[in-house]
Amino acid sequence: MIFKLFAKKRLFLLLFFLSYSKSESYWVRYGWQVFNSAGDARILSLGGAAVTDYGTAISPLFNPAASNRVGLHNINYTHQSRLAGMINSDLIGLPIKNFSKPFNLIILHEGIDQIPDTRDILLDFGIDGIPGTGDVGEGNGVLDDGERLDESKLTYFSQRQLGIHVSSSFEINSVEAGFAIKTLYHSLDKYSATGIGLDIGFIVFPWENGRFGLTIRDVTTSWQVWDNGTVERFKPTIITGLAQTIVFPKSNIKLTAMSNMLLDAGGKMIDDNFRLGNYGGKLIFGLNAIYNNQLALRIGRNSIGSFTTGLGISWENLSLDYAFLNEPSGSGLGSTHLISVSVSADWVKNYIEQL
Repeated sequence: MIFKLFAKKRLFLLLFFLSYSKSESYWVRYGWQVFNSAGDARILSLGGAAVTDYGTAISPLFNPAASNRVGLHNINYTHQSRLAGMINSDLIGLPIKNFSKPFNLIILHEGIDQIPDTRDILLDFGIDGIPGTGDVGEGNGVLDDGERLDESKLTYFSQRQLGIHVSSSFEINSVEAGFAIKTLYHSLDKYSATGIGLDIGFIVFPWENGRFGLTIRDVTTSWQVWDNGTVERFKPTIITGLAQTIVFPKSNIKLTAMSNMLLDAGGKMIDDNFRLGNYGGKLIFGLNAIYNNQLALRIGRNSIGSFTTGLGISWENLSLDYAFLNEPSGSGLGSTHLISVSVSADWVKNYIEQL
């Protein structure tokens, strides 16, 4: 019954997007930021170099192939605040059981409040400051000498993004393979849009304690359809990565180094680390040191070239993680602090039953 309903929803979505096939369509780079900037404190403190990562309910966000490798602490909640509290986001991830295949659910929300709307505050009367005289500067859209801004016309609006990420994985000849269907609801002032996308991923273990990962985001190109009929399309991003774990049994320390390479089909950017023809790419690094499977120290470098660091502590049924994301050099955007809480679903279930 559930799969029949799912098939009907897919047919509805297909017809929905085909109905907009003749609408005005644009290739854009930004619009799915709630997915691209998301992550828990553990992963983001490692620079987001997580294409080979597994073990948490947030790992499938970076590689759907990790959906079958969620550990004991399988319910995760993360809150993130950026730009001095102007941008706030929340993320919750948990596995969905009772199916023949593993499923993982991630819900994301990001909101920006008090965005100033300055489009109508210019009194564009020209140099003489008197409307209707047709003097120099009148109606040119530029703040000239003699003109001013009418603060009483200043208004504010908000932006909201709500995303749902559902993933599953399976094993093929010792290769973990997975896929994720993601949907997006985006509101901007009085306008709104809905979107859908598909990610695929793979994880292999070519040697002892080594991992190779591959994720293709928006593999079929993702869509975002606005209520005025405008269609925004997003090109794929290819992410590859390697990770190696070294164990020091005598000191009870486990060290994992990881690196990711992102290749964006959307084109080149000024802060790219490398370029392949018309495409730009970025390099991401992370180093995770764990003592006695309880205490963790993490450092990394993320896709915008910022230094990241974090701490983690884990108990039998609970783990807490903290991340500090430094601002890009010279940006003045401010630093970001994250806190993540992960708990065991069985522990929560038993606690509720005892109440």
